[in-house]
Amino acid sequence: MKGCCREYFILLLLLTSLIVFFSGNNTSVAEKSELDIEKLVHAVQKQQGSIIEWSLYTRELAEQPSQELSVTRLKRVFPEWDWSLSRKEGKETVTGINYNGKIEEKIVAVTTDNGNKDNLISYVSYELKGTTWNHRISKSTETLFQSRTELIFKQKPVVFSCIKGIFNDDEFGQTIVSGLLSSLLAKEKEALREEDFSSISAYSSLFTQSLSLPGKEMNLQIGLRKNKAGNGTYFTVGTPILTNEY
Repeated sequence: MKGCCREYFILLLLLTSLIVFFSGNNTSVAEKSELDIEKLVHAVQKQQGSIIEWSLYTRELAEQPSQELSVTRLKRVFPEWDWSLSRKEGKETVTGINYNGKIEEKIVAVTTDNGNKDNLISYVSYELKGTTWNHRISKSTETLFQSRTELIFKQKPVVFSCIKGIFNDDEFGQTIVSGLLSSLLAKEKEALREEDFSSISAYSSLFTQSLSLPGKEMNLQIGLRKNKAGNGTYFTVGTPILTNEY
């Protein structure tokens, strides 16, 4: 029964993520000097958490295939990137990869078959990710993200920030959650708690974005899973919502 409940909850989160992408039911990005991911990093480090992976992800849909978002233009703007093409289920997906030291950049553009050599885009996403976070990477990430998104997107889309890692403390559950919520000045909105798994949705005024869902507003999600192979707790924390399973 617990497994069924967990699978349903995870499915609900993934469906919510899709709603966020396609409904446009969100606030715009406010002009602030510090990226939201910095606040997540500070909260995790305050709880003695170790970062395994971090990412910034954003995506823009075109109501109609857009000339301004054409693959031809993207390749012209980023000629040094490694570009590849794949076809599956009637879609063409163009992927560009670039590395800046320990930071990986990725552009993914899904195109429509309209007979136009410009390969007009239905939607495009941009992602920055890495496995190490420090002051130098923080500054590089902020500079890269701002400059790239200004070149790629017509508007300023929602930014999904995510950190994955591990707490080495043997303690699992409410103590870790309470510490993270307190550090982020966040109030819990809903939660699923099991013996080896917890998922919490919350709201914090610290973040520049939020989602207006039926009956509540939220912009923070925390996932905890007990490390069955040994001591510690794996975590995933993100704002305004986690877009992947954890």
